[in-house]
Amino acid sequence: MKEVKRNYNLSNDELIAISTDVITAMTRDNVEFTSRGVTVAMRTAFGVLVDAFVLFPPDEEYLGLIKIEVDAKNVLRAAILIKIQNISGFFEQKWGLNSGEYTRLAIAGIQNTSDESFLHRARDVARVAEDYLLDLQPLGLTQIMIDALDTDADSFYAKLKLIGDKKLLRDQKTEERTEKGNEIYSYLANYCAVGKLIWENVNYAKFNDYIIYKTSHPGLPKPQNVLAHWDPGDIAITLSWDSVLGATRYEVFVSIVATGSPSGNYNLLNTFTSSPQMIPPVSGKRNYFKIKAKNDTQTSDYSDEAWVEC
Repeated sequence: MKEVKRNYNLSNDELIAISTDVITAMTRDNVEFTSRGVTVAMRTAFGVLVDAFVLFPPDEEYLGLIKIEVDAKNVLRAAILIKIQNISGFFEQKWGLNSGEYTRLAIAGIQNTSDESFLHRARDVARVAEDYLLDLQPLGLTQIMIDALDTDADSFYAKLKLIGDKKLLRDQKTEERTEKGNEIYSYLANYCAVGKLIWENVNYAKFNDYIIYKTSHPGLPKPQNVLAHWDPGDIAITLSWDSVLGATRYEVFVSIVATGSPSGNYNLLNTFTSSPQMIPPVSGKRNYFKIKAKNDTQTSDYSDEAWVEC
């Protein structure tokens, strides 16, 4: 899937808030905008786009759907491992750990294998166990045990496929969300340019209503103890920091670079009201993070960097 580049350096919440404020200003300045060819119908259409964007599910919703399936898959994997250990116990009892029969099971290090490899090995254990069923029946191995392992392996495969489908859906929705955000930003930038032309050198307060990236005002202390944590297999990076007295929200900035590289340009990822947050990782890259604390009148300096290899 081709990645859609985001054209605005704002969180989606900020894009919505700024667009809503600009629509309010445009309504106030209806006469001036109409004289420059921006009609009420055009303003209304812009508002419809923003309202639809408000209702578009956030990325966290799709991350949550993936996590539900991943948690269920992990429970099933643990149950399959117990079945494999039970079956392998019969091989150990009859022939020993160093026997060719036990070696055929190929279960050394199975706990640390990928899900795909784990699935293949589970099916191989069922197949090999069936080859030796007559030899191991006196010790307690049954066809029911083998069939149960086969059934769980089929369920595990279905779960992996479902997780893949959920990840694909998330990617599709991310692309769709970015396209919608880019469309809104295109209109926002155009209408703000018109608004600034109208009020430049005429009314500074109204001119300021059409500035998208307003100057920040330092004053809050920067966030401390910023930590990024990610383990292989996790679907999200856990990003945490100490709360800042007086802050009402926190801007999270990200820099994605090659593994082992220092950070590059930072871009605003999103705005949050609390810590910790689950951040989608960019696989095969080093993910850097910095944070600013904000309230309605103040903005802190950047926090120290935190990073994780994904």
